[in-house]
Amino acid sequence: MHQRFSVFFAIFLPLLAIAQRVRCLAAAETAQTGDGVVKDAHAWGFSGGMLSVPRSSMAATSVGHLALFAGGRLHNGSYSDVVDIYNRTANAWSTAHLSIGRSSIGAGSLAGRYALFAGGLDDSFKPMTRVDVFDSETGEWSTLELGTPRGSPRIVDLGPAAAIVGGLSGDLQYLSKAIDYVSADLQIANATLDVDYPQLGLAIADAASGVGLFAAGYENDRPGDRFNDFQQSNQTTVFSIATQPGAEPAVGASRGQPFPYPRWGAAGAAANGVFAVGGGHLFGDASSQAQTTVVDRVDIFSSRTGHWSSSPLKLSTPRDYPLVQAVGDFIVFLGGTDQSKDFDILDTRSGAFVAGLGHRPALYTLRTDAAAATVDNCLLIVAGGLVYQGRNATASVEMFDACK
Repeated sequence: MHQRFSVFFAIFLPLLAIAQRVRCLAAAETAQTGDGVVKDAHAWGFSGGMLSVPRSSMAATSVGHLALFAGGRLHNGSYSDVVDIYNRTANAWSTAHLSIGRSSIGAGSLAGRYALFAGGLDDSFKPMTRVDVFDSETGEWSTLELGTPRGSPRIVDLGPAAAIVGGLSGDLQYLSKAIDYVSADLQIANATLDVDYPQLGLAIADAASGVGLFAAGYENDRPGDRFNDFQQSNQTTVFSIATQPGAEPAVGASRGQPFPYPRWGAAGAAANGVFAVGGGHLFGDASSQAQTTVVDRVDIFSSRTGHWSSSPLKLSTPRDYPLVQAVGDFIVFLGGTDQSKDFDILDTRSGAFVAGLGHRPALYTLRTDAAAATVDNCLLIVAGGLVYQGRNATASVEMFDACK
């Protein structure tokens, strides 16, 4: 059954012109980067750098020619307010500060101009409402407030609007159904996710097509009870921007086809209307089955058909909580808790993984709980995380340059 609801931004500036402008820009960027990405992954360049402060559990996103790595956990366990910003045009790093230091922050972009750092947990593990907003055109910071405090919210960038979805609520329900829609003029409208159970899933967006997913992860089958019941989730919500002549664009969210192989710890990205969700783990009974089984499965969702593929792909190695980024026509899987430095690179044009990579490209530093962002759809940056079997936070940065 498909139930659809739409949230119309009556308090917003008219968005039709904005939507059309963003779609034109996105189409232009897609055409440019389609020819502006080195197709031979063996030839991708490599360089290194350092964050200003070693940390893990950062929030990362990109906007304009900038990659931003915000907040996170310091080596002593406290939470940071530092934002490290890499400018690809200037090939230089700078720093800024969030209004409040925190971890478990949701990160995403909006309208090709704004970077959003939403919610999070403070040092007492209390969920927060704060949203720090960076304007890449002016270099200025401002703040917004979520309607419901929560940690680890997910952000779906739909072009002329963004949806800040779910997260950790800190109450008996523990997982939140809240949505905050943010318009390109930085106004917020509140809604509720239409799902059977509160869910902490993964968010993937393809701003060029104006489609996003909130899917997989885990759900609380006993919301409001004293004791929570967390199970892997098959719930899928599809977000989209609807435009009609003479009307304001509307952000819609509808129940999508169930996620075909529910599991925890998966991650994904989208390119060319192809949404790829890979890795993760399953829980067993620890007697007849292993307590935790890490998987190599990759599930594909098409924005054109609105369905998940019946033929899953496989990673070269099982990965749990991998980093996944879109680079041109490619979707890159790396890292995670699998102890592998190698990349898996899916070519969305052929629907197959690039063969014969060997160990290039690959991570130089084995790390977990790191952050990743892709600048200009061609420069993949991996930063921070935990090294030496998870004992120490690192400041090291690795940049994989696929830009022509």
